[in-house]
Amino acid sequence: MASPLDLVQRRFVLRNRVIAALTRGTVVVEARYRSGSLITARRATALGRITIGVPGPCTSGLSEGVHELLRKDAVVVTDAAEVLEMVGEIGADLAPVRRGAALPRDRLPAATARVLEALPGHGTATAEDLAAAAGAGVPDTLGRLHELRALGFVERTDTGWMLVRTAHEGRPGRTG
Repeated sequence: MASPLDLVQRRFVLRNRVIAALTRGTVVVEARYRSGSLITARRATALGRITIGVPGPCTSGLSEGVHELLRKDAVVVTDAAEVLEMVGEIGADLAPVRRGAALPRDRLPAATARVLEALPGHGTATAEDLAAAAGAGVPDTLGRLHELRALGFVERTDTGWMLVRTAHEGRPGRTG
């Protein structure tokens, strides 16, 4: 005869299988290595359902199971919008694109940004070297360097052009 604890455990396993079968996807937020959540996730994977994991701190025992799941079968998500994107209607339930705060360099025209990116992190470069690195002509590069100087990104020295360092942002051309 089965003990009451065995019956409860079997019911949980059965319940987890039913949950996995009835859903489009299974989300595991926290799980130890031996967890009912992992049983559900494995069953969902076996049924061809989407398996989703939310990573937790690598130092937490409550994250070890979900991290193992993420290494094998699951898709990583970080919020509810990403879960909805995974299990919702294709093309209709897309998670918003995330971006950090816009920086002044984000507003630069592409050709000007290429010249800024061509500048070395330390020292100077000539307009000719920068033009070659940016894939532009020397006159165009000089115009863009003067634009960058007016915006406070670069300065001209006796030996060439260099990034401006600021106390708060470090080098404007390299911060993000």
